[in-house]
Amino acid sequence: MKLSSGVREFILAVAVALASLTLSSVAGAPLLRSLETASLDLRFRIRGVRPPGPEIALVMVDDRSIDALGRWPLSHRLFAKAIDRLDRAGARLIVFDLLFAQPEQPVPPAVQAAARKAASRLPAGGDAELRDALRTLAEDDPDAAFARAIRASGNVFLPIAFAFTGTPAAAPAFVSAAGYQRFLNSPIPPVFPLKPVSVVTPLALWADAAAGLGHVNIAFDRDGAPRYDYLALPFAGDFLPSLPVRVAAAYLGVPWAKVGLALGAGVDIGPIAVPTDDAMRLLINYRGPRGTFPTYSFVDLLNGRVPDKALAGRIVLIGASFIGLPDANPSPFGTTPLPGTERMADIIDTILHRDFIHESLPGLPILVGAAVAVLAALIGISAAALPTSLAVFFTVLPLLAWAAAAQLAFRDGLWLPLVEPLMALILCSVVVLLFRYRVVDYEGRVIKAAFRRYLAPDMVNTLARHPERLKLGGETRAMTLLFCDVRGFTAISERYKASPQDLTHLINRFLTPMTDVIMARRGTIDKYMGDCVMAFWNAPLDDPDHAAHGCASALAMIAALGHVNAALADEAAAASRPFVPLRVGIGVNSGDCVVGNVGSDQRFDYSVLGDAVNLAARLETQSKTYEVDIVIGEATRTLAPQFAAIELDRILVYGKQEAVRIFTLLGDEAMAQSPEFAELVARHEAMLMHYRAQDWARAEAALSACRGGDARLEPLYDLYAGRIAWFRENPPGADWNGVFVATTK
Repeated sequence: MKLSSGVREFILAVAVALASLTLSSVAGAPLLRSLETASLDLRFRIRGVRPPGPEIALVMVDDRSIDALGRWPLSHRLFAKAIDRLDRAGARLIVFDLLFAQPEQPVPPAVQAAARKAASRLPAGGDAELRDALRTLAEDDPDAAFARAIRASGNVFLPIAFAFTGTPAAAPAFVSAAGYQRFLNSPIPPVFPLKPVSVVTPLALWADAAAGLGHVNIAFDRDGAPRYDYLALPFAGDFLPSLPVRVAAAYLGVPWAKVGLALGAGVDIGPIAVPTDDAMRLLINYRGPRGTFPTYSFVDLLNGRVPDKALAGRIVLIGASFIGLPDANPSPFGTTPLPGTERMADIIDTILHRDFIHESLPGLPILVGAAVAVLAALIGISAAALPTSLAVFFTVLPLLAWAAAAQLAFRDGLWLPLVEPLMALILCSVVVLLFRYRVVDYEGRVIKAAFRRYLAPDMVNTLARHPERLKLGGETRAMTLLFCDVRGFTAISERYKASPQDLTHLINRFLTPMTDVIMARRGTIDKYMGDCVMAFWNAPLDDPDHAAHGCASALAMIAALGHVNAALADEAAAASRPFVPLRVGIGVNSGDCVVGNVGSDQRFDYSVLGDAVNLAARLETQSKTYEVDIVIGEATRTLAPQFAAIELDRILVYGKQEAVRIFTLLGDEAMAQSPEFAELVARHEAMLMHYRAQDWARAEAALSACRGGDARLEPLYDLYAGRIAWFRENPPGADWNGVFVATTK
């Protein structure tokens, strides 16, 4: 049963779209994932900055801090001072994004023991200042001072970091104690692509004093961007939380024992259900670029230059960001790396404000497939019901609609897939439009192709848009004209007089590549005259580089003729018959012409008239006289000086009253810029100068110097050698101006 128009397109569009969507979902190619995550970053930038809440402030060890406080790492005594300063300011929680894995011992134990002994041996009435200095030296312990500050505060959280390669190592008991203690039902089995084998922890005296521990490992995507946070990682039989989870629970006043872990689904923190994927990853809802959160310098905190109101009641994250520190990663907002501490702030703010981005929801794939099917159906219907130009436009609308829907959904916290649906809709559009092109529009193309056999393609399109131009008349334009003729065509015709069909086939094989070359460079074929082709540039469409396109076409025609001759030689060898290569002469000239519809009221052609046309035809004839392939006029040379060309002569062509300079075209811009060609031009111009000055001896010497510069010019130099010899015996007279008078067309 034959389907009616419209139903075919409908079924085809829906089938192609759903098949593409299914295939891409099953394949899951890394390239598609990279494109999808890139689209997610773009959606962040389109959405713009989302101001964070007032709960978080950052204190960063920056370049100013390093300059003022000394080299990195800073003394633990300074961090103890920072905790005291934050406690006095009323900070609610103090979170270090710095790993304290090594003790600090600025004074060796032996020195401390010696100082303690020396202090005890000082006389009772001795130097009190010295005794105090020795006791301070003996009791100097920045690690203990740091531990005392952590314990006194009661609100300090410290990080741990997992290693996923290397030798497995046991962890201290306090690591296990920091794990999740309450487990909820898991709807799906969890998947952990990363499994730690060891852990880097703070010293026990700091860990025992801290309010809580959490890991700070980063979940990198395929392109190296940290888009997720692992809310739980398995280690030694336990599941360890990320530091942002511990901090969010403490800020909300939820005891850690009541925080619930649903493996493969999420984490419950009191009233907040934090969603994750099956790998326990939370998609980070970045607030903005670097500097979105209020940030203060560590040295300013120590020196009391940060106001208490900027810290009171807040979660204060202490991190480091200075030149040479690698703790910075890409973010969706621009190219400036985001410090890891600010990334942690984004995670905590996302949790506290329940501003989650859901990547997968129940039934979402089915809804996406249904929406894509509806949009594909609209594409199929529009392709069947509308003209082709409008159909192409309307196939773009569903793509824009899905992109807009994806952006709106993202604004409301849903990551709708963008790349796979767009690929499905694009493929659907291409297939449906190709179907229309091959089936529905076939008859119209046949009619248009028939007209193109009689008119230039550009003219067909122009007349289709402007039918009022179908009338006699024309306009004056600066144009470039080209004539190309086969040398010795009469002799060629005689060889084929017994087989006119073979002669026609030969001419068609010659004219087809010549035509392709011209039209590829914006030329219009005026007419074919047996073995001759006439073309022009800058009509009917504007072409400001018409002279350059004409010259480039002439060079390309000579190159194409070489391929034609090679094919003809192979055929002749296969048929065991002699082969005579085709040779052509090409004339190119530029000037003002009248171009338009020329003829009668009954029949007319789009053609060109003018003196520049006649001169172009005469130049093609002169290629025989000078035995070169291409002759261009002075006007063309002026308009296209970038090509490699040398002057042939000053000539008075048949039927003209004024002499013109003519040139032969040898190569393109690259050849024109070569040192070898520059030397050839200098020698050639010297020869012409002496020739026109009737200094025959010097002209002959200069001519000898020109020999061997370009094999294509040897016949030309033979011509000038004969002229010089003639004029040496028959001087032309004092009034001779060096002009050659052509006596034939």
